[in-house]
Amino acid sequence: MIAKILAGCYLLCVGICIGGIMVIGFAESIIMNIDAVFRNNEFSTTLITKYDQGIILAPILLRFGYVLVGVAAFILFYETMSYKFQKSTFFVWVCNMLNAILMFLFGLFYAPNIAQMFHEEPKVMAGPDAESLFNQSELILKLLFITLVIAFFARIILMHKKDSIDLSLMKQ
Repeated sequence: MIAKILAGCYLLCVGICIGGIMVIGFAESIIMNIDAVFRNNEFSTTLITKYDQGIILAPILLRFGYVLVGVAAFILFYETMSYKFQKSTFFVWVCNMLNAILMFLFGLFYAPNIAQMFHEEPKVMAGPDAESLFNQSELILKLLFITLVIAFFARIILMHKKDSIDLSLMKQ
């Protein structure tokens, strides 16, 4: 019973991370293109710079980084126990270890550094180091999204196989 509750919590956490990455992508797209809305409005004199956009986006990334760190700790615990008690395959375990590493990397390195960059001068954000950091964090989130989706469906398939094996044993 506890194993099923933990599996449900695991799927919920992975689903939250998948949805969070999608929301971050949408929010970034909207926030980074909001100046076009003000430029196309003839009644508005508002000018939003990339620096202003970053100030809006930085707390969102930072809070999502905290969520990722918490979920990564839970995934490490759940997958290690699941693999130890032979409820998981090596592929799913490796995939989730990669997920945990990417979550810790984004949550503990990229999100705080991006937030720090937006709290410094606008010149720092316009530099090539900042652009490189943004591109790397975007790549990390894309890779994390793909591996989370793979892990989510692999876990569902494993749970379905275990349930169908248990049911076939009960019929005999």
